[in-house]
Amino acid sequence: MVFPGDRATGRSDLLDIVSVLDVDTVLERAATIGADRTRARGLVLTLVDEPARDDTGTSGLARVLMARGLSRDDADALRGRLGTSGLRGEPGARPEHDLSRLADPVSGGEVLRVPVVVGKRLYADLLLLAPPEGFFDDDDVASIAVLGRVTGVAVRNALSYALSERRHESLELAAAVDRSVRPPYLLAEPLTKLAEGALRICAARTAVVVEVVDESIDVSAGAGQTDEVLARALGEVTDHVVAAQHDGQEFLVRLADHTVWGLPLDPEHAFAGVVVLLLDDAHPGPSADDRELLEAFVRHCSLVLDHAVLQQERQHAVLAADRDRIARDLHDGVIQRLYATALKLRAGIRSGEDTNGHGDEAVREIGDSIRDIRGTVFELERGRPTSLRNDVLALAREYEPVLGFLPVVRSWGPVDPLVPQALSEQATVVLREALSNCARHAGATRVEVDLAVEDGWFSLWVTDDGRGISATEVPGNGLRNLRARAAAHGGDLDLQDADPGTVLRWRVPISG
Repeated sequence: MVFPGDRATGRSDLLDIVSVLDVDTVLERAATIGADRTRARGLVLTLVDEPARDDTGTSGLARVLMARGLSRDDADALRGRLGTSGLRGEPGARPEHDLSRLADPVSGGEVLRVPVVVGKRLYADLLLLAPPEGFFDDDDVASIAVLGRVTGVAVRNALSYALSERRHESLELAAAVDRSVRPPYLLAEPLTKLAEGALRICAARTAVVVEVVDESIDVSAGAGQTDEVLARALGEVTDHVVAAQHDGQEFLVRLADHTVWGLPLDPEHAFAGVVVLLLDDAHPGPSADDRELLEAFVRHCSLVLDHAVLQQERQHAVLAADRDRIARDLHDGVIQRLYATALKLRAGIRSGEDTNGHGDEAVREIGDSIRDIRGTVFELERGRPTSLRNDVLALAREYEPVLGFLPVVRSWGPVDPLVPQALSEQATVVLREALSNCARHAGATRVEVDLAVEDGWFSLWVTDDGRGISATEVPGNGLRNLRARAAAHGGDLDLQDADPGTVLRWRVPISG
């Protein structure tokens, strides 16, 4: 196949474009071919992002992918001067011409505009600056007459290939979520796989699965960079997360440095959470492919979580029924037989048949056995799962009248499933002492309590905006006791100034 304008060799270097399956490489190769054929002294290759509306009404913006012969600032200025000249319509509409010859209003030099159209959407915009003499040769221009069309076909092929690869990857990520659901059907691992999958599908900076509890956000699982940037971003979009969980509507919010995209889970039985992604400047908003892939992935994960919750409830129901059966058998069978044996022994003792006193000893042992079995029956009937999160919330409400406000409680990671009962009891003692100190000494107007499980460690943070701790102040017995409790479990206690206020961090290894 020979394209118009080919050199005498009859072999078109445009074929090199359609043989590539990477979009950026296709565009960069097309730009280089266009510049070489026209002997252009510079070029500006702009990627036109798909228009995407966020909650502020701001649409996606074009970005310079490649600039040669001039700086990025000069490239932006040139694009601003030319506007949509030669495109015959707004970005997103198919231009009427494949190539336009324009004049730069400032320099007067000629500029070739080569639109790259994929489907009916302007995907990229190539500007070629005239050679030093200020104009292009007609034969050179004719040699790239079909450059835009060929590049559009190559980009479409590359996009189709990339989408096929992404779909295959998303299926593998969904399968990983499926495999994570196994006895005892805890949600910690499936939620972590969900966060990791969302991170990879959208190439995000951070992906977390959050749940709104008492109008505050708890991070149930996370992947990527879970740092103070994430905490600050979640604080700024709390209202959007609450609305998404209640209404089931996604949101897109552009902050100063990042874009936050939230997609609610759609469960029937599992907890109603929201998948929140933090996108950096290089990824200003989700594309149509991002939305298609992530929405399908999240729907699948919602079904998997529903299955896990139902299996968990079934397991609890079986366990509860088994507890009831054991309690009935102990009460109606074993205890009654022990009673009958004790009565027979007592009757024999009273009739004088037991001359060595063995009967009295047997009666006492039977009585002890009855008490032990009754205790077991009571524990079986009373047994119920505990929740550190609920205990902390109850403690926060207990101190609300003393503090004059309700402390904010947040959890990061699978706190309830991974923190053992003994450690939970220690944590509530530590929190009670910390809240008591805030009430008696800090004079705070806000207290934040954070629970976190990460890398095998459990951490409890208590942050207040009170007067802080003086450098000359001697720690009291309460803080010494908290430090001793942490050391006894292989952990530590750390106090830092929060300007204003104080941050108390009590950290212990879960394995301890």
